[in-house]
Amino acid sequence: MSKTEPVSGAAVLFGALLAAASLFFTLFIAGALSDLGGSDAAGNAMAEGFTALAIFLLYALLTALAFVAAIGGDMPRSGRIAALFFLPATFGAIWAAFSLLAHSHIPPGLWPLAIPALAPPLIVFYCLWALIAPLRAAVPAHVMGILVWGCVGLLCLATWPLSAIRDGANQREAARMDDWQNKFAAMSADAPLWQWTPFLDSDVYLVSQAARETIRNLPRRQADAETMLDRDEFPLGQLSQFDLEPTPALCEKARASLTRRAATLKPAQGQTLNYSQIANEVGAAHEAMNWLVGFACSCDQEALAWEALARAYGAEDYQLADLAKLRDPKEFGRILYNYPPRFSMLTPKATLHAWLNFAEGPGGIGKAPNATQALAGARKLDHRTADAIAWLDDPYAKTDRFLLMHFLPDLDLEPTPALCAAALAAVHEDILQAYRPTVDNPLPYWELLERLGVGQPLNALQWVAAHGCDADAELAAAESLVRGYGDSADRKAMLESLAALHRKR
Repeated sequence: MSKTEPVSGAAVLFGALLAAASLFFTLFIAGALSDLGGSDAAGNAMAEGFTALAIFLLYALLTALAFVAAIGGDMPRSGRIAALFFLPATFGAIWAAFSLLAHSHIPPGLWPLAIPALAPPLIVFYCLWALIAPLRAAVPAHVMGILVWGCVGLLCLATWPLSAIRDGANQREAARMDDWQNKFAAMSADAPLWQWTPFLDSDVYLVSQAARETIRNLPRRQADAETMLDRDEFPLGQLSQFDLEPTPALCEKARASLTRRAATLKPAQGQTLNYSQIANEVGAAHEAMNWLVGFACSCDQEALAWEALARAYGAEDYQLADLAKLRDPKEFGRILYNYPPRFSMLTPKATLHAWLNFAEGPGGIGKAPNATQALAGARKLDHRTADAIAWLDDPYAKTDRFLLMHFLPDLDLEPTPALCAAALAAVHEDILQAYRPTVDNPLPYWELLERLGVGQPLNALQWVAAHGCDADAELAAAESLVRGYGDSADRKAMLESLAALHRKR
């Protein structure tokens, strides 16, 4: 039965504030749930945490609003009982929707969003109806109760069929994954490459990774890859993933396949064009050409053909920037000359950095299987001095500069003014950053050598000073650093060596 006394203004005001806050959190939660899982792992975890907190706050606000409407408003007894039952049920239904929407790419998709988007506003509307006299006059209590709590009940019940849809989708996905795994397990070890490549598109991580690893160790992969390129069946986007040899034959067959595939995608007269129609093919072609160009296989004509094709489909300049970059002379041989994956790929055109990379192994610098040959080859490069200067001057190469500093005395470099300046700047930086012991914390000399690390800047300093570079300032700084550590025979020998290298004035 309705109360006869009027609703107080304080109850209406407080209820309105709670209603506004509830609707605000409803909007926030609906927006967050609609994009849940749309970021990386860290971003998704943060979004889920904030959304969960917002759900708890929304439940608290709705409970407070219902309490105000029940105590201070004109809510019928049936409405109070319904609120007492449906508020916890709504909270549980929203939480279930939250769980479903965390994987909205799986059926039932975004349909669970209806629960958190509609149920809270319905409860807010019912509570405002109980607080505001014109609303109560416009809608009878039994109509409002059936309308609101009936809809809220249906939304809560919707979690069961939605969850059943999700369970069915999960079961189908599990069956699909089992099917791929069974097919993979049934493969013959000597199967040709084209029988392995379909597993790469299985969308089953363990299967696709195992297939890629199998392909990389397939003895016949090179010949099979050339055969697939001749048939235009090779997955171009995977060209860099199979540990293939970038031979002239592979280069020519890949270029020919790229040309043919671009021709087959040429739009027909009157065809409706949209770049999204061929975006995946263009991306795969770019991946292939990027690898080929990186291994000194020129793809200028092929890149132009694919660029023209993409433009015909309406691609913008920014979408074609990567294709245009393939014709940049700096890209030609970028991998082969700077980061060859195998020692056998090194050539006299390879950079000093590329050669010295093969002198560093798991056991340390100089412990790699080809360390001796790598150092000997580096010493013969006619561009080794220029490479060393560029390496030392590159602010982005500081992380592996120690490799050059370690081998600096062994590379037979020409001590040009530019090399002297670059090497002394690197030595000065290492000495400046070295720890200097305090009087109350003396340290042995061997600890200084460990702190300076494998780059051995003191040895590099001795080499540049002995080869005519004006290193007096760096020698003095090094002597000051060495004197800060405990006396020993090695410390004394280093100080004598550094002192002997000062220029005679």
